[in-house]
Formats: sequence, structure tokens, C-alpha cells
Amino acid sequence: MSKKMIIVLALVVLAVCLISGGCQNASQNSTEIMSWQDMIKLAPRLDSNQSEKQIKVQVKKEAEKNQPVEKKEIKLYFAADDGQGLVVETRSIDKTEGIARSTIQELIKGPLKGAGEVFPPDTRLLDINIKPEGLCIVDFNSQAIKLESEQAERIMVYSLAATLSQFPSIKEVSFRINGEDVTSLRGAVDLSSPVTARPRTRI
Repeated sequence: MSKKMIIVLALVVLAVCLISGGCQNASQNSTEIMSWQDMIKLAPRLDSNQSEKQIKVQVKKEAEKNQPVEKKEIKLYFAADDGQGLVVETRSIDKTEGIARSTIQELIKGPLKGAGEVFPPDTRLLDINIKPEGLCIVDFNSQAIKLESEQAERIMVYSLAATLSQFPSIKEVSFRINGEDVTSLRGAVDLSSPVTARPRTRI
């Protein structure tokens, strides 16, 4: 056998060995790579910053839940029994940032005892806006104008103004119904100008 034939035969044998062994290793490596890729896809992605924020929020909620709610005493002016004036009822409510709104909501709920309602049934407070100069704009739904008499209008207007006068930031009160300015509710009180917020028991 010539040297040339020996070299060719050796190359063929080497090629067969490389193909048979190399392909198997390549296949195994490919399988291993795919396995790692699958594991990465299945593994949840953890955002450390987001996780830290979630923990802080949870801790804050737990602290707020366990912390006792601070209370504040408020004065509510309701209709007197004779219908000619106002009587004061002291009530304790949660102290919140929107304390004036919460106070009006309590006034709408009505007295606990010994006084008369000042708002018609189903009256709802739609909005309240306190201006820096001391003007408080209150917006009610249309149920607020369904008053039985002119005296009932006086009681509602002045009870609200008296109730809001306990807040130093409120000097005057202006009324709206469904977002629209009104000049009166029933004709007894001129609402074209704001009503002075001051405590009173006679109207």
C-alpha cells in the first residue's frame, strides 16, 4: 500500500471518529443548553427595588392598622325643636385631612337626639372647595332644594354656615347645586353673595 493510500485511509478513519463522537457531544451540549434556557424562562424575575417597595408598603399598612385613629370633637348645628333656631350637638369623628367634608357628611346624617334635620332626605354633598382667602364652596345634589318652607331654607343655610365657622380657614360659604351657582334655594335667603360663616343659635 502506498503512502498516499495510507494517508487517505487515516483521514477517513479520523473523520468517522470525529463525526460519531463529535455529533453526540454536540447533541448533549445542545440539550444541556436548552435545559438551562428553559430553567431561566421558568424562573420568576425578581425586581429587588419593586420587592423592597412592596415590603415598605406592607409595613406601613400594618403600622397604620395597629395605630389608634385620632379623634376630633366637632360642633354640628341642627334645627331647634321650635323650628325657629339652631341647637348645637357635639360629636366625635375620625380626624382626617378632609375634616370639613367629613363634618358636612355628619350634618347631613342628622342629629343623634333632641333636634331636627336640616337637610331634605337623600341630600348628598357632591364637592367642597376651600379657597385660600377663606371662601368655602359647597356643592349639593338637587335634593337639597326640596325644602318644605322658607324657614327650612334659612335653617339649612345658617346651620351649614355655623357648622363650618368652627374651622379657622373658612370665613364665608357659597352654595352650588349640581355644580351650578344659585342665587337662592327657595327664595328666603339671598345666596348671590357668600354667607358669612359664624356660630349662631337664632336665625
